[in-house]
Amino acid sequence: MKKILFILILLLLVACSNDEVKYDGAPLKIAVVGDIPELHNEKIHFEPISLDEFSEDTLTISTNFDAVMITPVMFEEASDDKFVKVYKNSKIPFIFFDSTKRNLPFTNEGLTYESAHWEALNNGSHTTIYLSNIDANREDAWYFYLKGEKELDILYKEIFQKIETL
Repeated sequence: MKKILFILILLLLVACSNDEVKYDGAPLKIAVVGDIPELHNEKIHFEPISLDEFSEDTLTISTNFDAVMITPVMFEEASDDKFVKVYKNSKIPFIFFDSTKRNLPFTNEGLTYESAHWEALNNGSHTTIYLSNIDANREDAWYFYLKGEKELDILYKEIFQKIETL
């Protein structure tokens, strides 16, 4: 009896550790620079890419993906000035996932994620989606807030719903 109970508890823990995101919109293919999110949804496909790969072939990436997600392990490198034009000239939205400094260190020359310390950067948001429209001379940013770690699935759902509309 103890073995059965132990196995049931173990299965329950494993099932709970896989974050199920209840997104039911259009299928999305997202390129990821950094750590691949550990979430499960049959409509979301993540594919790892490098910053150099993206900056060398933005047209192919923009054609084959719905968005590019950059995660914290790559923030310092991704905020290098050589990528500013990539973000501003691309026709694909960028998700700066878990960036308390929003998109500003990435889209402004002279700043890096580490050197951008002023308090005005932190608006309380967890994640920013940035999209530049060079033809319209316009930049847009959308901010997403995380109320608690238990609501991470809601945050992802909101991000994916926004990407679907762009």
